[in-house]
Amino acid sequence: MNQSAVFHQTFSPWLSIRSDRSIEIRIRTGLDIETVQLIYGDPHQGLISKEGWSWKGQTIDMKLTGRNTHHQYFMVTIQAPQQRLKYAFKLTSDETEYYGDQKFMKQMNPMEIWSFFFLPYVHTTEQYHAPAWVKDTVWYQVFPDRFHASPELPLWPDTAVNNHDHAGGNLAGIKTKLPYLAELGITGLYMTPIFLSPSVHKYDTADYFKIDPHFGTEQDLIDLVQEAHRLGIKVMLDAVFNHVGLEFEAWKKAQTMESPYRAWFHFTQNTYETFSFAKNMPKLNTEHPDVIDYFCKVGTYWIEKADIDGWRLDVANEVSPVFWRAFRTRTKAIKPDLYILGEIWHDANPWLKGDMMDGVMNYPLTQLAQHFFIDQDLSLPQFVQEIQTYRNRYPFEVSLHQFNLYDSHDTVRLMSLAKGDTQKVRLALCFLLFSFGSPCLYYGTEFGQEGLFDPDNRRRMQFPSHYQDHPLYLWVKELIRIRKSLKPLLDFNDWAIGYEETLCWIEWSKDRIWMNLSDQNVKNSQGLLFTPYEVKFIPQ
Repeated sequence: MNQSAVFHQTFSPWLSIRSDRSIEIRIRTGLDIETVQLIYGDPHQGLISKEGWSWKGQTIDMKLTGRNTHHQYFMVTIQAPQQRLKYAFKLTSDETEYYGDQKFMKQMNPMEIWSFFFLPYVHTTEQYHAPAWVKDTVWYQVFPDRFHASPELPLWPDTAVNNHDHAGGNLAGIKTKLPYLAELGITGLYMTPIFLSPSVHKYDTADYFKIDPHFGTEQDLIDLVQEAHRLGIKVMLDAVFNHVGLEFEAWKKAQTMESPYRAWFHFTQNTYETFSFAKNMPKLNTEHPDVIDYFCKVGTYWIEKADIDGWRLDVANEVSPVFWRAFRTRTKAIKPDLYILGEIWHDANPWLKGDMMDGVMNYPLTQLAQHFFIDQDLSLPQFVQEIQTYRNRYPFEVSLHQFNLYDSHDTVRLMSLAKGDTQKVRLALCFLLFSFGSPCLYYGTEFGQEGLFDPDNRRRMQFPSHYQDHPLYLWVKELIRIRKSLKPLLDFNDWAIGYEETLCWIEWSKDRIWMNLSDQNVKNSQGLLFTPYEVKFIPQ
């Protein structure tokens, strides 16, 4: 048995507590393992016989949830008896061994404590909770200055832009386009920052309690949210609490040594810490109680004032966990179904345990899809293996609430990545819309809008005169319609991915989406014919 490939630990994603208090347990093994069983029970429950007390456990089969070049993943969901858990694994290849906390065993001794893993108690504070509406939401991100203006401007050219000159887009303009978003099938609107700031992007905020006058007024935001809600669209605002702009009042007051606001920042002998190396964005001391209190008030203010549904939080991985736990507690006390989304580009398990974020911007997943559909530097078997492996990165419920996107104000646009190849974009969007998680489109993607790195990816939105007839728009609209028709994912194995020759399929609650990735006619194993690059939805 390849013991070196076997891995499990008693924390997420290997062990996690779901919102219904069930326990999700996952183990990694080598390719030699044929079956895995979980032996589990209450650590205090047993039987007394003439030989003495012996522990009483039960056995359940674990399901294979992924396989790659070196490893396999198995998972099972159980209820912990009396909310306490003692468990070990039975691994079978050409031999059988038991795997516990500190060793492998040929025979398992129920009385030996080191033979088992333990979850002493299932505390409700350790459960992962996220708003139920998120997993069914299809998002649309806008860069407010560049999306739409109301009243409309006489000039709205598709020309080069920068981060200093305002194009004129505003909240009233976004509101006028809400019916367009609803028609497309969008149910979530994410706007980059709208608070007072000297820049166009607004990540160098001067006042978090004021709407930037370039975008409108507080009432304009309230009206936008009310209209969005009327149309069935949730609204998420964006804010950065890692750093501020040079016009932020506390920063200006912190310039004297005796100022109490000096402790709000990270001053050194000759300089101060910043976001990246940007001197116009001084970094906040997010462990300071006054900083935590101030920005928690920002979070609750806009929930109470405008009834927003979510916060997207910039540079979330550089902010203190103490800050995020307080922010979550304070904001969710006002609105329990608020969505808290962190900008984290890497493995985010530490932030997704139920005490900080509900989700993160899931770039690693869509990067795999980009490598396959756009860059074409993965083969179909490699891609399927990579996705199977990736879906074991987070617990099931966590995966459902991740924010999946190809492009944003921080990346090259999808059509530019594809170098204008609409066929690649069509297939990539198909994967996005039928992946586990909550998909997001960057404004203009439905028309193939292009743009390279910041600021080119923030060009003015261009609405074709007869947009209802635009082929890519119609494609996106149909994908969203099908996505909405699918049954909810209730279990990890309700979603699967596989392939036959040049056909890639995604199974969602037994419905299948087939994609022909070649320029040839291909039949699947059931004899169904696919024309070049054809996508077919086959309901159960």
